[in-house]
Amino acid sequence: MKYLLPLLFLPLSAFALDVEFSGNLEGQGRKTWNNEEAREDLMQSWDQSEFYMLYGNLGAEIDVKGGSRFEANVLGRHTYSELYENDYLATSVFTFPQKLVARDIFKLKYDKGENNYRTEVVLNKFMYQWTFEEHRFTVGRMFINYGQGEIFNPLNPFNQPTSLNSITNFSQGNDGVNFTFYVDEKHVMNFYVLGDKSLEGYEGQLEKTLWLHGEYAHSEELQFDYVVGEDQNRHKIGGQVTYLAEEAMFFGQLLYQSDYVNQRKSHNLWDIVLGYDEQLTSKWHLRVEGGYQKRNRHQEVMNFNTRFLPTEYFLALSNKYEIHPLVNLQGSIITDVKSGFTYFVGRSTFSLSSNTEAEIFAFSPVAKGSTTEFPVQKLVTTDVGLTLRAFF
Repeated sequence: MKYLLPLLFLPLSAFALDVEFSGNLEGQGRKTWNNEEAREDLMQSWDQSEFYMLYGNLGAEIDVKGGSRFEANVLGRHTYSELYENDYLATSVFTFPQKLVARDIFKLKYDKGENNYRTEVVLNKFMYQWTFEEHRFTVGRMFINYGQGEIFNPLNPFNQPTSLNSITNFSQGNDGVNFTFYVDEKHVMNFYVLGDKSLEGYEGQLEKTLWLHGEYAHSEELQFDYVVGEDQNRHKIGGQVTYLAEEAMFFGQLLYQSDYVNQRKSHNLWDIVLGYDEQLTSKWHLRVEGGYQKRNRHQEVMNFNTRFLPTEYFLALSNKYEIHPLVNLQGSIITDVKSGFTYFVGRSTFSLSSNTEAEIFAFSPVAKGSTTEFPVQKLVTTDVGLTLRAFF
């Protein structure tokens, strides 16, 4: 018996687990004013209202001895607004992005709407990862994060930029398989096979994604990214160049999307982004982004597409300033150069303790511009609000 006991514990030690939990919880309230043109032209016949949200994440990471790893994350969002009763479109702005899983096969989601309330709970990450001989294999529902754009990041179609909305710690899930191949110390290739059944009731054909994202570090200062594949029924090809100076970063992105491969009515699309990011002083951070997204003429009029703002040619300036170790200010202004539409975002964040903070925010269109080509610009509201958040 004394020889048997060590043998019993040997398998347990071989599968030793290291488990970590993390997450956040946020409560938010806002007062919102409607755009007068939306009331008159788009049948959004409300004047002002309130909106409340309770939002949070709970994530787990389990490392298994031998190179295996499990990761999972549950995201919950409960909202209240009188605007839900008449299905007004403003609530889709307040809850951007509405699609919690970008490429969805399994529909691991609870979604219920009743009167003025909406409740969503979704398992937006549930994946197994195995690392072997410096390569990596991942299967399940995963986060896919890359690309330098914060306001517009066309290089990555699997996670919408959320820098202009009012929530934190958000990533969209994607169902499929990823194989990461380390060519050498400078070159990494990520192969993705993803699926999406976005039609109601999951009838119809599965939309496949076959995607390659590569990263090549030419030097410590210069990196090239490239993407190519088929996604959302379009062929896509593009790339990014990133250059790091001492205190600054320059980057540029270019993405081409073909017509739909299934012969549906469409046309090709181009996305271009140029960006500059610098820590000007120990307290002052500056970021500039500018770009062009070819307007999709076949898109629904009331659709915010993959960006928070309906713009075609845009220029964005963002400043962050630390006025006190516990107080930060942020101001961003984004303008559509062609239409004249201009949007302002202001935030003031107060650190209450090591893991809690409060934020006062304001969102407002400061110039309406011409809405002839983009009627959806009329839907953008003016909002002020308060968020309390805790991290653990």
